[in-house]
Amino acid sequence: MDGTGPYGRYYAERAAAGRRTVLWPWVLLALVVPAVPAAAFVHGDDRAEATAVHRPAPVPVRVAVEGVYRAGLDLVPGTWSTDGPGPGRECGYTRSGADGTEVSRGVLHGPAAARILDGESVVFTGACTWSVA
Repeated sequence: MDGTGPYGRYYAERAAAGRRTVLWPWVLLALVVPAVPAAAFVHGDDRAEATAVHRPAPVPVRVAVEGVYRAGLDLVPGTWSTDGPGPGRECGYTRSGADGTEVSRGVLHGPAAARILDGESVVFTGACTWSVA
């Protein structure tokens, strides 16, 4: 050693006196220090708790009124029909594909039907009651 640094003088004096540098404390530290944080991870008392709650999937409906629905999840895919709104009123629907693009739209004053495929979304508006055949 050249005698520089915080421990340079200490090691230079030991070497001049013919004494060897003891390695066992460094070996002990090299083994024990990494084991302490590892033990904190292995033996930690923080236990993960389940946060998810199982809820059954909704049953697809066969009769729908005004609202937003997803075919296959909220309502049964198929041909949906309505007798139409009352006199002087109107209702409608807007179908959207699985990618969100509009597939079809209708404004109704009387009886009508619409084919809704699995995965599509539909928005029913107005005072119509829709049912699947």
